Amino acid sequence: MDEHDRIAVVDFGGQYAHLIATKVRRERVLAEIRQPEDPVSAFAGMKGVILSGSPSLASGDEGGFNTAILDLDVPILGFCFGHQEIAKRYGGRVEHCKSEYGPARLQVTGETPVFEGLPAHQTVWMSHQDTVVSVGDGFEEVGISFDHDGTAHRFAAIADETRRRYGFQYHPEVDDTEHGEAMLRNFVRRVCGCRGDWTMERFLENQIEAIRRDVGDRRVFLLASGGVDSTVCARLLGEALGPDQLHL
Repeated sequence: MDEHDRIAVVDFGGQYAHLIATKVRRERVLAEIRQPEDPVSAFAGMKGVILSGSPSLASGDEGGFNTAILDLDVPILGFCFGHQEIAKRYGGRVEHCKSEYGPARLQVTGETPVFEGLPAHQTVWMSHQDTVVSVGDGFEEVGISFDHDGTAHRFAAIADETRRRYGFQYHPEVDDTEHGEAMLRNFVRRVCGCRGDWTMERFLENQIEAIRRDVGDRRVFLLASGGVDSTVCARLLGEALGPDQLHL
């Protein structure tokens, strides 16, 4: 089976974890969803980690996730809640401030590979109530945002190039962020060093090969509800095994 570079997307319960994974896969890099309470061993072999947003408030210190994930020796990029948790982990402070929702103007204020090739001013999409108000040693503010009335919001983008930790207060995975896909591409390709040689077609071939290897000459009985998961499973098993080995 082919081995591809992989990125873990930690789903903190926000709306967009699967969208983040989809955008990474469009860059021909395999993205896999992980849960916040997963052990560090679940991230073995990952080239990088992306932390999604969340309906929880980082300022409330609600916890409930394995913070050791933030100490993995791979690049980590956080969006919104993930951005705030990265700031907190390394000595920054998060406060419950004025909420910001909708388009904002991002001004790039520092050099970082995640912004390489992008304009200094661009539109991004905000959706948050908590705000990073300070960062710890090693971090730099690389972006400031301005809302519709011109109010500045500090630390809209932060970076620690030594630790390879990055945070965006906004959501680059949504189309409303003007150059969001380019930011994701820069992270997975430039920062994490992913080769970009994965395709969904090859993924299907790999799964079919794995099924045939695991099942061997045995037969499989599957209860198919007609929902998406069992239907996809039935189709894969059918492709791999054929009607003599598969009973639905």
